[in-house]
Amino acid sequence: MKAKVRRESKPFRLLVSGLVVATSILGAWLAIENSKATESYLITKESLATGSPITASDVTQVELALFEMADKYLKAGQLPPGSYLNRSLAVGEAIPKSAVTTQELDDWSRLVLTPSIELSAQIQPGSIVSVWAAPALDFERYGEPVIAALDAEVVAVRPPQTNFAQALASVEISVPVEMVQSLLRAISNGDSIAITATGKTLAD
Repeated sequence: MKAKVRRESKPFRLLVSGLVVATSILGAWLAIENSKATESYLITKESLATGSPITASDVTQVELALFEMADKYLKAGQLPPGSYLNRSLAVGEAIPKSAVTTQELDDWSRLVLTPSIELSAQIQPGSIVSVWAAPALDFERYGEPVIAALDAEVVAVRPPQTNFAQALASVEISVPVEMVQSLLRAISNGDSIAITATGKTLAD
């Protein structure tokens, strides 16, 4: 005795096929709509060095779709009062929550240096630089230059304070506190100061 094979009716198969197609279309539509979903996040208006205070005046809002990374970045209204940066941020960078602290950093300090030679045009706020000091020997004679500070962060480049042709720009830098002593020693000794770009920036 042969078993009878039950055959599904053609209308039933068409119904199932239609449901599969409709489900696929709905899934694709939801994926597209989710990809369009954006939220308002905070980004920096300018480059900010490690240890810098960060306030509402330093940031602006943009609409971004960060998907699974959404909870890792500050949204509009989430910047805590009295915030500081525990790492540097480049201009236009979304602000990671991990980069912000409400404790002022004690291991970074700022100094303003006026180099003895003209700055490279490559050196701008956000640049990472090395500071060299050549010890003064006698009048207009200097010894071999040595590194006074490595990987300092440029906070600002200030124009000369006088109109003399030989006046040079000053540079405000942020450096680890352990490098401050060597820099102050070089300044007080009248050493020749040079600031060189490392080719790195805050975003690197």
